Amino acid sequence: MKKRMNVIFLIVVAFALMLTGCGSGGSGNDTAAKEQPPADTKQAPSQPAEQKPEEKKENNEPIKLIFMAPWSKEQVESRILAGTKEKFPNVDIEPTGKFADAASFDELFAQNVMPDLILTTDGFDILKERDMLLPLDDMLKERNFDFNAIRPGIMDALRARDPEGKGRLLGVPIEDVTVALHYNKAVFDKFGVDYPVDGMTWDEVIDLAGKVTGERDGVKYRGLATNSLSQAMTQLSANGTDPQTGEPQFSKNPAFAKFLGLTKRIASIPGNWEPGIEYDFKKGDVAMSLGLIANTIPYYPEELDYDVVSFPSWPDLPGVGPSTLPLTIAVNKHSKHIDEAMDLLEFLLTDEQQIRMTRAGIPSVSSDQSILEQFAGDTLNGREFNIKGIYSLQQAKPALYSPYGPDILLYGTNYVGSQVQPFLTSGNDVQTFLRKMDEDYAAIVKERNQQN
Repeated sequence: MKKRMNVIFLIVVAFALMLTGCGSGGSGNDTAAKEQPPADTKQAPSQPAEQKPEEKKENNEPIKLIFMAPWSKEQVESRILAGTKEKFPNVDIEPTGKFADAASFDELFAQNVMPDLILTTDGFDILKERDMLLPLDDMLKERNFDFNAIRPGIMDALRARDPEGKGRLLGVPIEDVTVALHYNKAVFDKFGVDYPVDGMTWDEVIDLAGKVTGERDGVKYRGLATNSLSQAMTQLSANGTDPQTGEPQFSKNPAFAKFLGLTKRIASIPGNWEPGIEYDFKKGDVAMSLGLIANTIPYYPEELDYDVVSFPSWPDLPGVGPSTLPLTIAVNKHSKHIDEAMDLLEFLLTDEQQIRMTRAGIPSVSSDQSILEQFAGDTLNGREFNIKGIYSLQQAKPALYSPYGPDILLYGTNYVGSQVQPFLTSGNDVQTFLRKMDEDYAAIVKERNQQN
């Protein structure tokens, strides 16, 4: 248990750094970004009583929306407020600077603070436990919202997270979580190897990584970093636990053996990996690296000569990319400003606002390819990247929802991702390590059940 708490502490720190310091462009190991603390299944005694929404206020009446998110005022300004002030000059958004977890909710309730908007990085379970869920389908239909304006696969991923299994839309996606294969042209040129292309399989990428791994002019070059490998697992649409019983499925579902086998192959490329290694694509000694385009393209130095191609796909699943959960904002059903909150969120999904956000380096959720291809356009000083190729894959079908997890997220919990490095350093064969994962996660499920 002590070991697990240490892991959780490290996860929280890593996720906080990711959100508050994305400009650093670091590529780190593929460990969990944050694990949500166990939630209290009972409504907090200090939670304010449910309030009925007031009549929609006049446009000139000042309104403050409390936004539960681990973002600063500056981050809210750049992501949401910039571009909306002219449309909603009377609306101000006040961030709490807190994750949407049980401890943070208790803290807010103790201060008699009820959030209006909630950033859901770990899904909607905590909102169900706190009686805050507000289904949005009917409300958006009444507003004649065009659901086809959202990129295919995003809505499926969100609906799959309905904790009641009804496939309801419980939040509005405002920012996509988009990953790509980055490659350093200078490294490929040094080894005399052709650059990666869109649509490559994992087999082809691993073979390519072997060709650009080695020492040149006294510098050790690594072919492929092992960060963000867990996204390969989401391409397989596999459940880690039985949704009914919570029984771990790692050693029973062949998809997990397939995934760990992939990580072993990458680590086994001579010279590509060693225990404790920290890859840094910006240094110029890594040929290829997987990562979030929001953390890389807008922030990597101009002198780094690199480009991007589509995320590798499994040979038996050509053209299928990861199933990622976008950054999503839910509306608290207890909010006194539901109409105003919906007005704001609906505006964030307009072409006008999606263009502004994506050009600023925030990946769009739009289904319009011409909008997607403008990513980071205002930050690149004329440099061009293969953005179109990034979006050439279809999202994998999301895994079935299980209240027991585990999630595989780039923002939020990521138990499977946190096991990559331990597996590579364990010396265990795949099945032995998967059985250990079964045992460890069964203890996590048992602890959750006892707390509930």
